[in-house]
Amino acid sequence: MVCANNQVVLCVEASQNGKFLRDFLKHKDISDRALKKLRNEGEILCNGAKVTWRTIVNTGDKVVLIYPIPPRNQYLPPEPLDLSIISEDEDIALVNKQPGMCVHPTLAYPSGTLANGLVYHWLENNPAPTFHAVNRIDRNTSGLVLVAKNSYSAQKLFLQRKRKQLARSYVALVHGKIVQRNGYIDLPLEKCEGKTTKRQISSTGQQALTRFEVLQYITDCTLIRLMPETGRTHQIRVHLSHLGHPLVGDTLYGGSIAQIGRHCLHADKISFLHPRTGHPMSFQIPLAEDMLQVITEMGRAKL
Repeated sequence: MVCANNQVVLCVEASQNGKFLRDFLKHKDISDRALKKLRNEGEILCNGAKVTWRTIVNTGDKVVLIYPIPPRNQYLPPEPLDLSIISEDEDIALVNKQPGMCVHPTLAYPSGTLANGLVYHWLENNPAPTFHAVNRIDRNTSGLVLVAKNSYSAQKLFLQRKRKQLARSYVALVHGKIVQRNGYIDLPLEKCEGKTTKRQISSTGQQALTRFEVLQYITDCTLIRLMPETGRTHQIRVHLSHLGHPLVGDTLYGGSIAQIGRHCLHADKISFLHPRTGHPMSFQIPLAEDMLQVITEMGRAKL
């Protein structure tokens, strides 16, 4: 368990009795990178005493990992912002990000980001807050963003994402009628040439896989649910545009201008295992109000 922002307490089970400490920690999914950082910059204790990786552990031993406290990030100044925090504890924060807000600072948007607001929010109880975005969504996409608050939680959640134990889904409004009610889009993506964030389909790009299901037909548009199985930049937007069904409001990829001034994409569901307890966690939030207004005005849809 995590007993402080920079400490983790692990208990040795009978199945790990007699193992080297390094092997015990790898069994607990502590990465080689984290082990190196603990050895060089932090501390590892067993029953209160400093130990080495070749220490033998026994059933019932308590192993404490003390991670180094990172320095304050000078490029991430705290800012008082209005945030919608869905759930939070010492390890994670789950936020309903509003459209128009970046997840973290960029050259074009150096302040006013979710990261700036959370760092400010954490200052009162956490003298050295750290921000690790487990999933990122575009500035004009609304919805759930999961943030790890310490190195241990970040590593555990990133590993879940790699193992496909962390699942996300989105609701989108797209142009045209998607006849196929459900399926997969398996089209590799690469960055377009030049200084741009735009992506394109390319046989030499990175694999990108998106699962989808149609929810409802509204006038000449389709409301769909999308479950990305990879996390490429603009993956959903490019996939849908390539199929001839760009997001309503996504002018970068061929969509018409929406009256809400953004593309109609909302991250409404996320599920994962809590990095400390391993307990399954699942969250779902309603559609963003502006997107719901567009859908209602188009077809008076009952969602």
